[in-house]
Amino acid sequence: MVQVLGDSIVVSATDLVGYLACDHLATLELGRAQGLWERPPRREDPELVLLQERGVEHELAYLERHRAAGRSIHEVQLRGPTTLEELRAAEAETLDAMRRGVEVVYQATFFDGRWRGHADFLLRTDRPSDLGAWSYDVADTKLARGVKAGALLQVCVYADRLTTLQGVPPERLVIVTGDGVEHPERLADYAAFYRTVKARFEARVFGDLPAPDTYPDPVDHCRVCAWFPTCMDRRRADDHLSLVAGMTRTYTERLIDDGVPTLADLGELPADRAVPRMNPRPLRRIRDQARLQLSGRRAGALLYELVPPDPEAPGHGLAALPEPSALDLFFDIEADPWALDDGLEYLLGVAWRDGNGTHEYRPIWGHDRRGEKAAFEAFIDLVIDRLERDPQMHVYHYAGYESGAIKRLMQRHATREDEVDRLLRGQVLVDLYQVVRQGIRASVESYSIKSIEKFYMPVRAGPITEAGFSVVEYERWLRDRDTAHLRDLAEYNRDDCVSTLLLRDWLEVRRRDAIIDQGWSMPRPTTTVAEPSESLTVCTRGGPAGGCSRRPVGTDRGGGGALAPGGAARLASPRREAGLVGVLPPAQSLDRGPRRRDCRTGRARVRRRGRTVGPVDRPPLPLRSSPGLEDPRR
Repeated sequence: MVQVLGDSIVVSATDLVGYLACDHLATLELGRAQGLWERPPRREDPELVLLQERGVEHELAYLERHRAAGRSIHEVQLRGPTTLEELRAAEAETLDAMRRGVEVVYQATFFDGRWRGHADFLLRTDRPSDLGAWSYDVADTKLARGVKAGALLQVCVYADRLTTLQGVPPERLVIVTGDGVEHPERLADYAAFYRTVKARFEARVFGDLPAPDTYPDPVDHCRVCAWFPTCMDRRRADDHLSLVAGMTRTYTERLIDDGVPTLADLGELPADRAVPRMNPRPLRRIRDQARLQLSGRRAGALLYELVPPDPEAPGHGLAALPEPSALDLFFDIEADPWALDDGLEYLLGVAWRDGNGTHEYRPIWGHDRRGEKAAFEAFIDLVIDRLERDPQMHVYHYAGYESGAIKRLMQRHATREDEVDRLLRGQVLVDLYQVVRQGIRASVESYSIKSIEKFYMPVRAGPITEAGFSVVEYERWLRDRDTAHLRDLAEYNRDDCVSTLLLRDWLEVRRRDAIIDQGWSMPRPTTTVAEPSESLTVCTRGGPAGGCSRRPVGTDRGGGGALAPGGAARLASPRREAGLVGVLPPAQSLDRGPRRRDCRTGRARVRRRGRTVGPVDRPPLPLRSSPGLEDPRR
């Protein structure tokens, strides 16, 4: 955080990353350093504590790898609050270790009078510098499974000062991700970006210009920010547009530019009022949402209303509800993203209603990779057994995590491909989040299941009430093996499954209201009885030689279902036992050339000598419409 040490303002690499994530954060930190206000009390968030603990463990594990390899290590001792003298002494200690040619410098400290930095590791390389026949690269450990812009910006700060100390820039910036993989990146690829962000930040902190008028717009960084309570209080006091469910930053800016700055203003906006640069359809949607939230606020009650069927999107909203079956299942997964090397889906929970109307629940546990595979197979077998008995049954879940996890587990364990293909082609999985967002409007700020279930079940009272806390509870079980943690997790998962069941029932009543009271046509979706595709059968059971070729997962261009027309065949392996992924006839295979592009950011990553470097800025890839894909916010 921004500090005032003596008469100097001192900033850190963390401050620069925070500025990149949230412009308002720099305003808050600078004001605190100048004594204009106090930082809010520390939030007691068990998930953040867990992340910190996991981060330290990851860092120490990487240190142990170097120690086990017999490399010489020097640890710079600098803990707690520091003074200018202590920072200078810590940098001198770091430089001394570098001059001695220590192979690994742990907790290397840099300080140039304005900027302080604490690199996790400096790694010696055989490249000459002012130090001698060697120089150092920077390495930093991060829990994330991929390299993020903030992590690269942070190590650029270290590399900047390191260049001054050793006379040459480091050749590599190494990010060690949570799976233990080292990701070397070239400093030259990010130097211009770093210089631009740093110059803007320094102008804010050290410049003579008046401080800009920033606002605490919600961003991803909010969930880990110490200032979140302060910013949330400000937004509520201002009745900010971000309180409208489904609001986006772009819509907020356009509405404010047109003189509509609050939720109340938007809720009272005349139906015939246009807003420049906003299409009528999304404007109508968020205006109606704000209107209902405003009505609920004034009435002091939870309100909902039915959304009329969209003639341009038949079969959506309440019309997407299939005919209920006595064999329907209600599904929810608990996962730990930090377990093992790539996360663990440790609990697959299923609920149903028995012949007497009683809610039944089955937890299917998997505490390691073998157990995860067995749990996945048990769940798929349960679904297929019921599907064989009643082809009209469905598996209900809320939001996209469960359907994505099914595909991911099928790929990871190379098992039950035919069965998953059948479920996807037959549209057996029903996402009730889509039904709610397209068929119901509610006076809530979020359409999470915890918000929607207030309409049909009492407030939860178990020991776990938030998804993030379930991760903490499972991590506690991993450490002490107290079965009480598993009981609490099963209770929480059962509540989620039963909530999904009760939501389906509540939506069925709303569907009946729409038909009887509103006179709306709500035909049931037709049930598709699907068998595995011929391409899947041929490729996975040993078809003609040359009849299949592998293809990168995620390049499917088809519509008409989750993975159609290729279904799970696109994810299946020509040799399941080998765990290979991706099949396509040779005529349809794609030559991707030497570049790979992130379709979310449009940033190309270039292959050089067998490794990926970059990213390089390129225009984003155009979004292509595809049959069967609709905006869930419509």
